[in-house]
Amino acid sequence: MIVIVTTKPHKYTHAALAGWCSPSIIQRFSYWKLFRKRLLPHATYIFTDFDRLSPWELELAAKAWRALATAGCRVFNDPGRFRRRHAFLQLMHRKGINDFRSWSPELDEMPDRFPVFLRTQAAHRGVLAGLLHTAEDADQALTEALTAGHPLSDLHFVEYAAEPTGNGIFRKLAAHRVGDAIIPALSVHSLDWIAKYGAPVADEQQYEEEWAMLHRNPHGQHLMSAFEAAGIDYGRADFGLVNGRPQIYEINTNPMIGEATEHWSQQRLANSRYVRDALTAAIKALDSPAGKRAVRLSGEPFETQFRRDRRRFFMSAWMP
Repeated sequence: MIVIVTTKPHKYTHAALAGWCSPSIIQRFSYWKLFRKRLLPHATYIFTDFDRLSPWELELAAKAWRALATAGCRVFNDPGRFRRRHAFLQLMHRKGINDFRSWSPELDEMPDRFPVFLRTQAAHRGVLAGLLHTAEDADQALTEALTAGHPLSDLHFVEYAAEPTGNGIFRKLAAHRVGDAIIPALSVHSLDWIAKYGAPVADEQQYEEEWAMLHRNPHGQHLMSAFEAAGIDYGRADFGLVNGRPQIYEINTNPMIGEATEHWSQQRLANSRYVRDALTAAIKALDSPAGKRAVRLSGEPFETQFRRDRRRFFMSAWMP
C-alpha cells in the first residue's frame, strides 16, 4: 500500500493517479486524519503539501514521518527539511542550479537586479504585480501589497528568468521525481511569460518536440540535483530554459496529476498517455507489501493532540 498525505481540501490532486493504480495500491490520507489515528497501516508514505500546513502541523508531520521511518516504513519527503519558496530559490542559486535570485523584504532584502516580480510564498496564487524594472517600482509594489493586507513574512521578490521559443511562445517545462526516477511531464504553452495555466497556442511541431523531450529526458540529471539539494523525494519541478539552461521555478510536492483525454493534436494525446504510464509504473514500484504490523503514534506531541481533540470534539487543531 502507498499512502499519499495531503491537506484535506487538496486530496483531489491524486484522484486520477489512485484510479490508474487502483485503490488497493493507493490510499489518500489528509493530515487531519493522519494526526488523529492511533494506529497507522504499515505502508509506503508520501508526505506532501507542506506550504499549506501551519507550523504546528508541520512539526506533527515531521514527527510522524520519523515514527514511521523508525518502524521500518518507506517514507518520502521529510517535512522537517521543508523550505519555503524564498529559501528554496536562494538554495538553488547558491548551489549553482539556478542563475536567478530571490529577495525577502522580511529580512530587509530588496532587489539589486532587474526585472523582478513580487509574489507570496505560501499560496499558489502566482504573481501579485507585473514585471518591475526599477527599485522604485519594487518599493511601490511592496507598499501596495502591504496596504492590501499581505503579510511581510509571506512576500518575496523573484528575478525574472524566462525566454520565449523561436516563435514567441513561452514554454514552461516540468518533471516529476518519484523516488529514484525523474519523469518528464507535459509542457505548458502561453503567450504570457507567466505561463501558469497555458493557452491553445502550440502547434504540432512543438508537441513533437515535447515527445522527443519526454523520451530523451535531457534535463534529468540537472533536475535530480535540484530535488536532492532540496531534500524532496517526490514532487514536480516546474522550470524553463534560458540560454539553453534549466531554471527551476518551484518544486510542488502536491502536484495536480491528470491526463489529457481531449485535444485536437493526436501527438499531444500520445504524450499525455506516455506520462500517465510512466508515472503509474514509477508509483507502483514504491508499493510496500501488506500484512506487517501497524504503526502506533504514541508519546508527545501526539498524546497532547489526542487530548485536545477530545476536549474540542474534533472541531479544530491547536497550537502549543
